[in-house]
Amino acid sequence: MPKFVVSKSHDAFVYYETILEAETPDAARDLAQSVHYEGEWHATGYTQEFDDFEIDEHSGVRLLADGEAIETFSTIGVTAQERDALLTGLRLLQLALARSDIDPSLGDILTNDGAHAGLDLNRIDALCERINV
Repeated sequence: MPKFVVSKSHDAFVYYETILEAETPDAARDLAQSVHYEGEWHATGYTQEFDDFEIDEHSGVRLLADGEAIETFSTIGVTAQERDALLTGLRLLQLALARSDIDPSLGDILTNDGAHAGLDLNRIDALCERINV
């Protein structure tokens, strides 16, 4: 029997924060809601999902390709310092893979003890680009 991948969209709130100066909480809220506010908004990493979802009637169902696996995304919130440490680790991993000099225990982590092939140099580079927004 064929297997199908079904996609759905989900209602959710994605939370952002900004820092601004104001006399009172109400004044801060008014300023942040103003079209004139030009401060930076930072994603908190917190998303609140609701039970309301909709399956797209046009592109929400497709056949699962042979050998294809569907993985979930993990969303984590990191500070700028933690992001820089992650990027450094990924670049060091790239260097070790390019030199074919990766410690076997790190190779096991990279492949989840052989459960998958791990990321290649190009996919590590793409991941670094996504992280370094």
